[in-house]
Amino acid sequence: MLKKAILALALGGAIMAGPCMGHAKLQSSSPAKDAHLTEAPKALTLTFNEAAQVAVLKLTSGGKEIPIPVDKNAKASPSFTFPLPALAPGSYTVQWTAVAADDGHVTKGSFAFSITA
Repeated sequence: MLKKAILALALGGAIMAGPCMGHAKLQSSSPAKDAHLTEAPKALTLTFNEAAQVAVLKLTSGGKEIPIPVDKNAKASPSFTFPLPALAPGSYTVQWTAVAADDGHVTKGSFAFSITA
């Protein structure tokens, strides 16, 4: 009986601690992953499941990086919007690195979108 009670407490603690030990995961983006756009977006928005800071943001097309300024001193937030320069038709890859505000864990990811003429 005591073993079952201890096991129940341990499992309960692990379940309750789970959300506190998460990483900043990308919930959505605009443009969305694998989007096929008919006109160039004016901005890139990244939305995470928790407050984070964007440490690295790269936009590439045809092997060339398109600079997007990132304010590394910006307050932690679950959502960030970055203005984009005029983008020509083509395929684009977004690579990002985020740091969770609550625990400092680093998460990286990437997604692609395309613009047709």
